Amino acid sequence: MKKRDLPFHIIMTAVCGWVIQKSYELSGGAAWSLVISTVNASPLETVKPYALVFIMWTFVELSCMRPHLLHYVSARIIALIGFTAVTVLLLRFTGKYISSEALKTAMVFCTLILAETAEYFLYKSRLRTEIFFVPLMTGFAVLFAVLLFCSFYPPEWYVSRIF
Repeated sequence: MKKRDLPFHIIMTAVCGWVIQKSYELSGGAAWSLVISTVNASPLETVKPYALVFIMWTFVELSCMRPHLLHYVSARIIALIGFTAVTVLLLRFTGKYISSEALKTAMVFCTLILAETAEYFLYKSRLRTEIFFVPLMTGFAVLFAVLLFCSFYPPEWYVSRIF
């Protein structure tokens, strides 16, 4: 990834993520849109469309630019996990006080900018992130499973069943 491509990454991820986020409403509640779009207002659901675009863009970049595979994928996964964790925590703790959907979307865009920028600098640095490849892939698999599971069973649903 080149430094001049960073604004394109951010804009493409933000716009495509926003369109995917609204796909459930635009499709009239179609079943296919349950898996990729935001169905309820939970923080994990808000992050899911942007995380999916983040993942899809990784595959596009891997097939087109052929960067150093392990180092690049490790940097992307670190940025994705960081983006998801920060956004979910931010929305979880401020969601009670902020009712504006535009403000929540702006917070997601801000954390997306931070994640993409951190990924760029992590990839360009001389840190040996590839030594964490296997644990990062495990964390990515768990994160992806949680994002898909929460589409059908939101956290509020099973937390209310337990307590």
